[in-house]
Amino acid sequence: MASHYYKWHHGRIHYQRKGMGDPLLLIHNIYPGASLEEWERNIDPLSRHFTVYAIDLLGFGDSDAPNIKYKAANYVELIFDFLREVVGKPALVVSSGLSCAYVSEVAAWRANLFTRLCFICPRSEPVGMDSPRWVSAIRRFLMSSPTLGSGFYETMAGEAELEVYLRQCFWNPRGVTRQKIQRLLENSQRKGSIHPYASLITGYLDSSILKWLPKAEVPLLLIWGKQARPTPVEHSVRLVAIARQCRLEVVDDSGSWVHDEQSARVNQLIIDYAEAQLPPMPKVPKKK
Repeated sequence: MASHYYKWHHGRIHYQRKGMGDPLLLIHNIYPGASLEEWERNIDPLSRHFTVYAIDLLGFGDSDAPNIKYKAANYVELIFDFLREVVGKPALVVSSGLSCAYVSEVAAWRANLFTRLCFICPRSEPVGMDSPRWVSAIRRFLMSSPTLGSGFYETMAGEAELEVYLRQCFWNPRGVTRQKIQRLLENSQRKGSIHPYASLITGYLDSSILKWLPKAEVPLLLIWGKQARPTPVEHSVRLVAIARQCRLEVVDDSGSWVHDEQSARVNQLIIDYAEAQLPPMPKVPKKK
């Protein structure tokens, strides 16, 4: 896959494009060392059926990581701009973890940019520290400072902590390979990667999927690993209840990285979902 760069107003955004057919956008979760390589076992199989776009979000992978205050709104805006200016036509969007909330907000306001949605173990609980906003601002400043925060970040994005993180994401520990750990380690050491992490753990990247999903007039496929942590499958109940049109698929023998651990099953679910005839979206009565 050839690398491409989208010149966004906050910096260059790296993405890869492969295949032919209707567009499909892959958006990775948010964590130290994150990148489009999270989808390494999905891109090639899906590119036989779709034109696959896999993006590195701002501050991650090979995208720029400017020294700014990263907020959930930045990623909402990026997804909107990328769909409109790069993809250029309605797309099936597949996202994981916290990024599902950002996609939900875009879909709530601009449903015409999507054909369908697919969320993999979406995060519905806050990630950041529970503290007043003024305290969070101070914490974010301290943690993003190269002088004050680098020691803490180097620990949390070190090899040992990244291995712990991956082991929480996989049901089968054999899926946590040295190659995966080293890749996250290399990505987390890229210049500027401390800035989105500081915003992540201080709550600036939190977004309420429970707020936006009921407003999204786009069909949704939820894929969940049966043994997922820290987003257990029980969290799917409330999302199914509030989505306008939703189908849930629970995949056994897999954690929150079900798209890696059971990639063949997940890839086929996405392909079948894209080809399936869906009933009309239910109409929501207008408020008088």
